[in-house]
Amino acid sequence: MTFRYKSEVISAVAVVVVIAILFSSLFLYTGNWPPAVIVESSSMQHGNNFVFGVINTGDIVGVKKINSFANVQTYLVARERGNPITYGEYGNVVIYKNSLLRELVIHRAIFYVEGWNGTTPILYGNTHPSWLTIQGPNVYITDVGYSHRNLLVQLESYIGQVGFVTMGDHNFADSPYHIGNYTLAADQNENIDNSLVSSNQVVGVAVGYIPIVGVMKLWVTGQTTFIPENSNIAMIIIIVVIVALAIVPLPSPKSRRRERN
Repeated sequence: MTFRYKSEVISAVAVVVVIAILFSSLFLYTGNWPPAVIVESSSMQHGNNFVFGVINTGDIVGVKKINSFANVQTYLVARERGNPITYGEYGNVVIYKNSLLRELVIHRAIFYVEGWNGTTPILYGNTHPSWLTIQGPNVYITDVGYSHRNLLVQLESYIGQVGFVTMGDHNFADSPYHIGNYTLAADQNENIDNSLVSSNQVVGVAVGYIPIVGVMKLWVTGQTTFIPENSNIAMIIIIVVIVALAIVPLPSPKSRRRERN
């Protein structure tokens, strides 16, 4: 085997080893397999275009396993504490098995209903901040999200259930459903789900992400409707750069020695 082919084999093996180490490390950290998902919808975007630091269509997002509902920092808990802010908003984003759509959904956990006092929900971590009001089965939260709308969550159909109320950031900002000055956009009020999300349904919490790269998979599967235009352009540029690097020959060690001589 010539030096050139030995070098190519060594490079290929090195790439495989690096990928194996990367995915093994991700598995050990997240506790999930696969340890990441590709975002297929625009429900978590902050607008119609790609915005760095939030979850956009075509992003690859890591999914870390949870052991109980308390491992999830909901919007309610995080806003009261002032942290964490993840993907441009208070609280954790969860990936859960949607019982109505029968697919995985990646949305923000708004609050966790841990019990009921008659028809009034008891919200985990609630210290009764000024921006939250509970009237019977209805929960009102003011000044929510990047659109700064007021949120109304109607829980009359879920009395007696425990679990998370979830919502997409973009779904809320773009929702046409209003009652007075309040917007209805929770999954449980928009026919995205028909029950509160139990901790058993939660595959994990979103941790970290690789922007844009998953766009290629969406091209292949034809799921291109929600891809931001600037993400398509960025993906094309990435492909052109990779192809150019693969085509342009690098000088061999012998040629470099001849040049030095």
